[in-house]
Order: sequence, then C-alpha cells, then structure tokens
Amino acid sequence: MAIPSPKTLTILPTYRCTAACKECCFESNPNLKSRLTLEEMSSCINEAVSTFPQLENIVFSGGECFTLKDDLFSSISLVSSYGLKSRCVTNGYWAKKESSAMKIAKALSDSGLYEINFSTGLDHQEYVDEKSIINAVKACASFNITPLIMVEKDSEDSRCRASLEENAEIKSLLDNNKLTISSNTWMPFQKDYVDRGFQISPEELETGCNQVFENIVITPHGRVSSCCGLTFEHIKEMKIGHIFENEFLKKAHQSQLEDFLKIWIKVDGPAKIISLLMGDDYTESNIGTVSHNCQACVYLHKDKQIIAKLKQRYTEFLPSVMFRYKAKIRVDSRLEHRSRHGRLL
Repeated sequence: MAIPSPKTLTILPTYRCTAACKECCFESNPNLKSRLTLEEMSSCINEAVSTFPQLENIVFSGGECFTLKDDLFSSISLVSSYGLKSRCVTNGYWAKKESSAMKIAKALSDSGLYEINFSTGLDHQEYVDEKSIINAVKACASFNITPLIMVEKDSEDSRCRASLEENAEIKSLLDNNKLTISSNTWMPFQKDYVDRGFQISPEELETGCNQVFENIVITPHGRVSSCCGLTFEHIKEMKIGHIFENEFLKKAHQSQLEDFLKIWIKVDGPAKIISLLMGDDYTESNIGTVSHNCQACVYLHKDKQIIAKLKQRYTEFLPSVMFRYKAKIRVDSRLEHRSRHGRLL
C-alpha cells in the first residue's frame, strides 16, 4: 500500500504583518519580529522536494510574506527551478500605487509565481484599502499570475464584496475568467467576537480533513505542523517536528501516520468525530455554533469531556476508520496513476 505523501508545503516565514486584524488566528501585527531566514526557507524547499515525490505546490503565507521582500522572490525562484507551482497569500499592502503594483508583479512574474491570493474585507480594509487590492489584482493578471480574492463575510452594514464586484476593472477580469472571488469567515478568537452569519453546510462539516497528510507546514519559529488549518497554533498535537532536526520533514510526516486521531480526522473530520463520540446535541448544547472544521478541531483536542470520551471509546471506531482510510489510500493511488498515465488499473 502506498504511503500518503504531501502534495503541498506551506511556508509561514513570518507572523509579522502590516495589518493587525482583531480576529487573526496568528495575532499578526507589525511588531512581531520572528522570521525564517532565506537559508532556512531554501533548506525547507530543498528537503521537501527530496522527501516528498508527489509534491506539487509550495505556498508562502503568514503573517505578510511580502515583508520579506527579495528573500520571498528568491524563494519563489527556487520553487520554480524545481518545476513546482507556487502561491502567495497577501493583503496587497504593496500596491497602494499602480506603479508599485506593477513593479512587484513583474518581480513575481520573473520569479515564476503561479498564483496569488488576496485577503481583504471589512477588517483588512482598516489597514489596506480596496484600491490597493484592485491595483494588485490588475497588475498580477497582466503578468498572467492567477489571482484570487478572498473576502471576509460582510457584516449587515458592510458591502466589501459587492463593492469589488461592481468595480468595472474587476468585473472585466471576472467576466473573462481571469479572476476568482470567494468569501470566508473569521474563526472566533476574541470574547467580543461578532458573528457575521457565515455557516458552511452540514455536509462540509461532516467530511474528512483535506489538510492532514496532504499539506505540511513550516512556521516562523521553525516548527513543522500537520496542517495549515486556521487553529493549528492552538493545538500542541499538530506540532510534529522542528527544522533543525535531521531529516525533519520525513520524520515529522511519518510520525503523524502512526497517530490514530490524525487518521480519524483525515477520514471523518473533527466535527463528525465529536458527534460520533458525544451525540448530535453536544456541540450546540455545550459549545455553541461551529462554523468551520478548524474550529471543531480545537474542541476535539481541548474540550475535557471530549478528550475523556475519546480515550474511553476510540477502540470502538478503530477498525472502521482504518478500513476506510486504507480504502481511501488505494483509491487515491489509482486516481493518481490514472492522472499520470491516462488510464485506471
């Protein structure tokens, strides 16, 4: 049976950001200093390429990865030299002027960047205005870098997404399939969090996690994490290694393949596991509204009643979970073979 191999490496080179959004999962702000050096990022990329044969993408996020300036462009160039796709996630602060947007977009193009995701919305626009996002998107699209705008779910009084979609230049890009706009929601990290009514479908909450085993993450502190989920920094069990160890990615990845809870999360997802262990009414009665599987993952790892029930009952579910996990690996392996060779064995 083939061993699952990550298809994505996510590098979070810094949690420093030009913005300080209140509900940011990493509490990013301009005052944070920790970051990976260019040499450390290069080492992570080289190790990932040599360790994971199915690696396809390397993502640079944060924090604000563009605060690394030339080190970011050099890292993207290294990814391109391996023939892999690269993606950046940014708030677009660097595109206040059209001229600066074009300068950065050209540098990204010269480095071989494939895709760029822009984070914006009501909270982000306290720090980076809509015009900067428009400038950045136009510039990147002009260099054939695939742009996506991720807009926070609007409040009852805001219309950030509608304003973007009504912009003539953005509308033209949308109409010509050169831009995608999506919406998401903040995870609630503050006590005075205001819910904007974003709720993913029950079907999505009851599906397996597509991050665990598929995506491996490097943090600004040199830690290796199991996923790039929005809450992984709050879950100690998701930290599985450190870049200063020998063969750090191989050891970290293999360690999680021996962790039944991670396998279960991969198969059923944290929200469904909670429901299976505690009953359908537990979340609503004891936790409240769960709007994202990453949110459920925190409760799965930190709620004392859930942890106790998990320790008591996990053996009941072990045979079924392992059977479905191994079946999924076989199916994924066949689909991978078909995509590479044009037929299904």
